[in-house]
Amino acid sequence: MRLASLVSHIPAARLSAEDIIRAAGGSPAEARVFERMFGLDHVAAVPEGETLSQQFDQVLQKLTASHTGPRPDALIYVHGQPLQYAAGQSPVQVLCANQPMLAEITRRYEVDQYNCGGLFWALDLARTLLNAGLARAVAVLGGDSHIGLPLGDRYVPGCTLMGDAFCGMILDQMPGGLQVGEVAMCTHPRFARGRAGTATEMGDFFAAHGGIVSQSLARIGFDWQGDCALLPHNVNRLAWQMFCRETGLPQSRLRLGLLPDIGHCYTSDPFLLLEQERPALSAGQSCAILSIGMGGYAGACMITQTATASSTAQSKPAPTAKEHHPCSQLILS
Repeated sequence: MRLASLVSHIPAARLSAEDIIRAAGGSPAEARVFERMFGLDHVAAVPEGETLSQQFDQVLQKLTASHTGPRPDALIYVHGQPLQYAAGQSPVQVLCANQPMLAEITRRYEVDQYNCGGLFWALDLARTLLNAGLARAVAVLGGDSHIGLPLGDRYVPGCTLMGDAFCGMILDQMPGGLQVGEVAMCTHPRFARGRAGTATEMGDFFAAHGGIVSQSLARIGFDWQGDCALLPHNVNRLAWQMFCRETGLPQSRLRLGLLPDIGHCYTSDPFLLLEQERPALSAGQSCAILSIGMGGYAGACMITQTATASSTAQSKPAPTAKEHHPCSQLILS
């Protein structure tokens, strides 16, 4: 499956870690310790007065400018917060009515039950639609905002700060370009309470983070001895330092450059990083993208840059054996 287009939108506003932690009832001293330990100084935020639909308008404008293939006829909207919209309030309805890029959409889907791992379930759904002949191209829109929510809700004590960021992509079955490998998805029911869990349950999840990451990378064939980059979710700097110490993975292979400035942006983190990494990938090179959602939802896949398809190779390729069975989902205790 080809990742034909990928764009992102990071809102311009910033909120300081100290302001967020104090709003959640923490002290200035707690905020200073958190910043030093976890490496988060600010988070990106939708500017006051702007709407969620306006953020996706910017994503779709960028997609329209960059995409040269067939227009999508299926749309998957992904958000990490499992919140239900009131009737008529979903941004998808407004976007489909007003955005030319979405004018030919006949199938709409929403993924909202996998927290920060949701975009990997969307990749799997897109592949299923393409393989079944139910879509010629699939648009995926992902991202969350804290519009209308208390400032302190962005703080996950001992873990991270939540930011706002958005991404959009178009997937098809054309050859060449960025190809999406097998998507590994895994759920861990013992962490299902997520942020509603007790301090002990949350601590157990944080302690299991490195093992879940290692398992996910093993399932996608990550080369521990190679040089391909790992583009992870921006949970915090300490978690990734510990992971590197435990596994021996050089920190130089991790991409954490966005973390201090924008925070952990729910589903979008790996795809924001992929947009940055893409120009550095030459033909034959790969990188790994990964996210571990609160509640134990883990998703990962390899992205490989292939030679650009020639103008004579525009027909839909026959699915390979892997394309017929593109992924597997494990449910672990």
